[in-house]
Amino acid sequence: MILKEEVYQKETKTLKTITIENKQRMAVKLLNYGATIVELMVPDRNGNVENVVLTYENIGDYLDNPSCLGVTLGRTSGRIANGSFTLDKKVYKLTKNFGVNQGHGGLNNFSRQAWDYRVKANKDSATVVFHYTSPHMEEGYPGNLNAQVSYTLTEENELQIEFEGFTDQKTLCNLTNHSYFNLSGNYRRKVTEQKLRVKSDQFLELNESQIPTGRFINVDQTPMDFREMKAIGKDLEKDYEQLRRTNGYDHPWMLKDADDQIEMLDEISGRKMTIATTYPSVVIYSYNYPNGELLKYGKVGSKYDGICFETQYEPDGINHKHFHQGILDVGEHYYHRTVYKFSTIQEGGTCILV
Repeated sequence: MILKEEVYQKETKTLKTITIENKQRMAVKLLNYGATIVELMVPDRNGNVENVVLTYENIGDYLDNPSCLGVTLGRTSGRIANGSFTLDKKVYKLTKNFGVNQGHGGLNNFSRQAWDYRVKANKDSATVVFHYTSPHMEEGYPGNLNAQVSYTLTEENELQIEFEGFTDQKTLCNLTNHSYFNLSGNYRRKVTEQKLRVKSDQFLELNESQIPTGRFINVDQTPMDFREMKAIGKDLEKDYEQLRRTNGYDHPWMLKDADDQIEMLDEISGRKMTIATTYPSVVIYSYNYPNGELLKYGKVGSKYDGICFETQYEPDGINHKHFHQGILDVGEHYYHRTVYKFSTIQEGGTCILV
């Protein structure tokens, strides 16, 4: 494993990037601010190594980052209705940053924090372990939460993310990563041209504020059906109420099976990504509201340039008794794992590890 560390100074902030690379030339560049994935370099079927996540041109742009490129989100990912919840008969009022709701943990969520980190390396893998202590009542959440996010790159071209947490008072915890994937390489093509399969029979209906109503909808005969691999853009702009409410895909899908729940494929480059997670759901977001971000390779972020797979508990779970509520109690160990495995397919369809 190859390790490289770099330091940047932006205003009063010290930004540090850590790059780990395996023998297959797959590499991940991480940033201490937001425990963020900055770049993910992956070979195509011909051995060309290119970036498969959206990346800012300037490292200092991660201080603002309105689209949350690559960041760790917490304490809770997704929206919480009316920015409030009740825990043990006590009402907690949260910072509201999505209209009347809270989104992704508030204005100063985990993506806007400098995380401590350490590096562990051995013969077959390297791990960067990030740590952040969220103080009691930060953004309105009770308890001091010790959060840890570990990124491990293996020689089998797997990027493993482990989310952990401990608290000294009952609280909420629902962590995720918010990387935008595009397997074409250096995002030369829209993700609408790439293919996706999701092991899911149901998704959550959203109201006009993009809060789950509590109703599970069967994907059958809807544009939300990815049980068989299909082009992401095939049904993306169909006249369907749920798509109109979010201007594209931005919904929680309930996951089936224990592993390999998601597959994404770019047939032209041959890159294939398989996602396995211990979380019960994934929010799939098709970059419906770009903010004109100045991206690497001289590009400006535009609609459908990338797609997020935000593995997590169901958003707003605390306000729905039949959802996973995301409650973490004293003495409990919050732990979830999401693994991204990269391979390539030959033009005839055979899958190989580059």
